[in-house]
Amino acid sequence: MAYEPTFTSGDPDRSGLFAWGRLIVAQDFERYSRADLERRTGVKWHREGAAALAAWVADMDFPIASEIASAMTDLIGSGDLGYPDPGLDQSLRTAFARRAADRHDLLVDPGLVVVVSDVVQAIYLCLLAFTEPGEGVVFLTPSYPPFFSAVQETGRTPVTCELSLGPERFEVDLDRLREQVRVSRARLLLLCNPHNPTGRNFDRSELEGLYEIAETFDMVVVNDEIHADLTLRGSAHLPFGALGREAMARSVTLSSASKAFNLAGLRCAVAAFGSEQLRERFSQFPAHARGSVSVLGMVAALAAWEKGNAWLDGALQVLADHRDLVVSAAREHLGPSAMCCPQATYLAWLDMRSCRLPDEPAAWLREHARVALSPGADFGPSGSGHVRLNFATPRPVLVELLDRMWSALETRTVGDP
Repeated sequence: MAYEPTFTSGDPDRSGLFAWGRLIVAQDFERYSRADLERRTGVKWHREGAAALAAWVADMDFPIASEIASAMTDLIGSGDLGYPDPGLDQSLRTAFARRAADRHDLLVDPGLVVVVSDVVQAIYLCLLAFTEPGEGVVFLTPSYPPFFSAVQETGRTPVTCELSLGPERFEVDLDRLREQVRVSRARLLLLCNPHNPTGRNFDRSELEGLYEIAETFDMVVVNDEIHADLTLRGSAHLPFGALGREAMARSVTLSSASKAFNLAGLRCAVAAFGSEQLRERFSQFPAHARGSVSVLGMVAALAAWEKGNAWLDGALQVLADHRDLVVSAAREHLGPSAMCCPQATYLAWLDMRSCRLPDEPAAWLREHARVALSPGADFGPSGSGHVRLNFATPRPVLVELLDRMWSALETRTVGDP
């Protein structure tokens, strides 16, 4: 059974107080004020400073789980920052395999897991390992921007298939995809599930359709599942590899604790191969050429996967509440079809074409509302007229950000001839 988050205490109050049996766990997800965030040195807020509210790059503005903080503090306090022992690598691979099975019904062999620095690095290496220069790589658009750059910078040919907008959600057009693969002879399917930027958890029928295409044309499927743990209430995540042994055998699953636990700067991820053959092809790149992972990143990821579930489930509740707020506000101010409700991630994909802005929406909002969002065009041509909004921030900051957007749009509307 695919994982769907459950909560034992009903709706929490805004402080993030959750009941787990007889134990009460307090999670202060609103610890940071806007001023606190504006002083940060990370790229999300440092780029903007006090000039704009930052809701672009996919970092959360929540405190990290205390279990993760303790693990890193203990390591630093002991001065134990040397080269990681192979036993730590083994523990991390085993922890990921256990988590994949327990949370997502994905059966992973720890011996076929490789620790890498991040998911994007693994995408580049997979393209080099499983395709030849000039061969086609197909992916669904709008798409996470590094998909475009990875394909182009490795000398492969991008083959894009636009998602269809249905009444309630974005959907895979399997007939269109099959024809594009047939014509292009694409050798690899690059799948983002849950999908960035639309927040879709693709369902079984869509994934089975993708598998049928991959089998017919003998394609490797590289699955970016970095947002899998960020499945929100009302949905369930089904990994491509969980379809069965045959699907798993032709797939690579990429994951990390970085998005769900807010650890992106620590640079630690995993690539889980569905067969020994795939792992061997990937291993044509020596470990030293791939780059090593820091002991701090490995310890943090291990603590997240083994001890961070209570924190994560609290964060999911907050994120679901924030999602509902954004969906309601977007539909009220931009129209009922302006936003599909994301089933996962903390990213909102907003269609702003009805506003008829004189400039690209993200640029206009940056100037007139002092909010920094991701430009839709970065996600491919189909993203033109859209913006991506990151709602993983304390609620007062999110409310102010939305108020700035709507006020700027209403002021412009009033002033139009």
